[in-house]
Amino acid sequence: IVVENFRSDPLVLKKVNYIIFDKDTKKVLLYDLPIDNNYELPGKFGKEGLSKMFALGGLNSDDTLEAGVETINRSITKLFGFKVDKFVLVSEEEQSFFDNLWNKGGVFNLVRMVKYTNFDNSFISNMNLKDLYSLISFIDSLPRDRVIKDTAPLCYCDTQYFDDLIREVTLESEVAQEKKDIAVLNGTNISGLANFGARLVRNLGGRVIAINNTERFYDNSFIVADDINSQTVELLSRVLRINNIIMKSKSHSFMENEIDRSDIVIIFGFDTSGDLY
Repeated sequence: IVVENFRSDPLVLKKVNYIIFDKDTKKVLLYDLPIDNNYELPGKFGKEGLSKMFALGGLNSDDTLEAGVETINRSITKLFGFKVDKFVLVSEEEQSFFDNLWNKGGVFNLVRMVKYTNFDNSFISNMNLKDLYSLISFIDSLPRDRVIKDTAPLCYCDTQYFDDLIREVTLESEVAQEKKDIAVLNGTNISGLANFGARLVRNLGGRVIAINNTERFYDNSFIVADDINSQTVELLSRVLRINNIIMKSKSHSFMENEIDRSDIVIIFGFDTSGDLY
């Protein structure tokens, strides 16, 4: 994410790239998202351009930069059906350096990267130096034709395009290989929550066998599984931000029919609905 200047008020968004590092098939996909296109606002509040969305996200927040980033990330998650878990926010004066970094890698650039991790006025990220080194080294190891610049479609009304794209990437993922039967349940009164959750699961490579509402409302979200140590459970917990993981053998208090016929049951409660919507 590129802004004009960290010190400007209001902050002016200049560029948003969505980058997928696919270490299974050894490629990097870069998407340049038009900031003036209308995208769905998190929370079902209509649609706005990314530039206005960034500013709206920072309202009434002590940290306008990170709040704006969080709003952008949630909107991109809605679009691609794939969780954004890492970000880099830079000022416009450093854009060319980072564009070159994501396109060509270069471990020697780490010297300069170390410098930037101490520059609050031009660089912010939720990645540490080890994370950045891993990504740069991965890019550096690839032939140039494996760093692919994809143009996003002109129409953002049909998310099937993005689902097809993501599912091609996750076709051989660990989640896909474990082949767990997964049920997704909406434990809130927020319409469409289970359907969107199921879309996220499928885009991770998961096999969804049931989408339904729960028998009662849940304040907290849960994952109920026969194997709580599986790679699928671990990834779902991280991506969906659900920390309550219950062994199926200890789930007698959950009166949900899907538990008996699924390997994993995701129950979305009111605590996580804000992260998804």
